[in-house]
Amino acid sequence: MSAVAALYNVPGTTSEFQQWAFVNQAHHRDINRVIFQLTGTQLTEYILDPLDPDDAGVWLYQHQLAHQDMDAILGIDGFNLIDVDFSDPNNLAGWIYLHSSEHLQAANILGIG
Repeated sequence: MSAVAALYNVPGTTSEFQQWAFVNQAHHRDINRVIFQLTGTQLTEYILDPLDPDDAGVWLYQHQLAHQDMDAILGIDGFNLIDVDFSDPNNLAGWIYLHSSEHLQAANILGIG
């Protein structure tokens, strides 16, 4: 299982974005797997790795859908995760916090890391 704590890291380099996207994808897979084990509901698995922060339109849309699916099943009040400027460190840091807080809520509900 992936670690939620790594999702709180704010990427600043290409390598860090690649690492973050990998961890994010892994955590979404963990969430989907446990939801299926507990409820029998199979959520759509979107391709969330790799992430190109310079061309993230489709990624942002599919990532938002993944969160909406997860949030609906788990009763989480989610956030708008489509609006982010990956080139603005302050905007990115706020987005990372909101995004990671949804993952933390899901992990706590499902009892995963």
